[in-house]
Amino acid sequence: MRILAVDIGTGSVKAAVFEDSFRLSSIARVELEVGAEQNPEAMYRSFVEACRTISRDSKYRSVDALVLSGQMHGLVCIGRDGTLLTMLHTYIDTRSATAAKFIEDKVDGYRLYTETGCPPLFIYPLAKLLWLRSAKPYIFSDTRWFLSAKDYIIYRLIGEPYVDRSTASGSQLLNIHSLDWNDTSLDLAGIDESRLPKLCDGEKPLVELPKGVASNLGLDCTPPIFLGASDGALHSLGVGAVTDGLAAVNLGTSGAFRLSSRRPVVDRSRSMRFFCYYLGYGIWIPGGAVNNAGLCLRWFRDNILGSRYGYDELVSEAESVDLDRLNPLILPFLSGERFPVRDPYAKALFFGLTLDHRKGHIVRALMEAPIYTLRWIEDSMKENMLNARVARIGGGGSSSKLWRRICSGILNLRVEYVGFEESSLMGAAILAALGLGYHSSIGEALNVAIDVADVDDPVSYEVEVYEERYRLYRRLYETVSPLYRS
Repeated sequence: MRILAVDIGTGSVKAAVFEDSFRLSSIARVELEVGAEQNPEAMYRSFVEACRTISRDSKYRSVDALVLSGQMHGLVCIGRDGTLLTMLHTYIDTRSATAAKFIEDKVDGYRLYTETGCPPLFIYPLAKLLWLRSAKPYIFSDTRWFLSAKDYIIYRLIGEPYVDRSTASGSQLLNIHSLDWNDTSLDLAGIDESRLPKLCDGEKPLVELPKGVASNLGLDCTPPIFLGASDGALHSLGVGAVTDGLAAVNLGTSGAFRLSSRRPVVDRSRSMRFFCYYLGYGIWIPGGAVNNAGLCLRWFRDNILGSRYGYDELVSEAESVDLDRLNPLILPFLSGERFPVRDPYAKALFFGLTLDHRKGHIVRALMEAPIYTLRWIEDSMKENMLNARVARIGGGGSSSKLWRRICSGILNLRVEYVGFEESSLMGAAILAALGLGYHSSIGEALNVAIDVADVDDPVSYEVEVYEERYRLYRRLYETVSPLYRS
């Protein structure tokens, strides 16, 4: 077995080769600029560069499959002649906040949520479409295809746009019950499905990679392409969190807390504090994602300290600081927030800083902050009988022992680390291996692919302190949130 998996993420494009027993034998990473807009063509060039880097080693020029993972919630417009009409509007883009309010004025927002698994929220392509139709009607009318990041890569690879149902389930345009485009959403957007990519099952092979394109990627073969799934759903698969009670925690540029279900599940509260997306194989992924996780450390490093600092160096500073009730607390909302508060106007707040605090205190507070938001999501899911007994952790931040301990203490859960950061890539490789028939079931594949490398259990004193700080965290947000719009 030799599978080339590529993740089109928010912060980077990563390509990796997985061989027998899902052994990761080669990986390449190309950084992307993170922002409200990203250049899709630069993203495609990064995709090609990552694949070519892998194929420089001649033994990786022949693979059994190419499978994709991709960031969610982006929207890019393609003209009738195939030209780019816009940049990719990412989940960080808050310009569509007014459109989310428009949605709730036009239809029952909770009804739309129960249909799509997505509450009225600025991150979704539906809100972006409505904003585009209002703010740039000439672009809206001239657009032939409305695509996500991964759809654009597929379009560039084979000349036609396709989308897997997993990625589409994060658009607010898909009905999570029928897994077809949602009529209410299309009516709101003022489009029909002819302007959207064709829906497919990402766990099945789509087409063979065209020979010329394969050669451009450095391949000597024309492997089948699997559309794969969203990076979030594949993270859950890649850490083996697709059974009851096993939560997937992701610590990347963004962060997430997810469970799995054999049926669609939404919040019974009209607060609509978590989503319900689709993975594939008849598995839904209820949970919540946050805009501001590793993104905050990246901001602090690049914009405040200067990029001469490495992340390992920053984490080392945080490790020198003990947990204390008097440590500073940070609301990390540098780019608004999507769950559980759904607030595009939210801003960051540093609370409790004194002359006694140094760089390590701030870094540690930035590491704690997104986990408090994930705990808030966890609590909302408990109210809906969605209970976690163990958390499996992945993403770039999961390599930090400190961050894993922080997660265990704040979430009050055993945290299992599977020994690698690239869980979405692993999930993509598992999906392709199943599609090629190397394994007969998800359970069989996971038994081969996943080993727990380290475990962190909650420590009673730390749980007590974190609980106190978590309550303060929520009070801080509730106190300052009315000021965000003033």
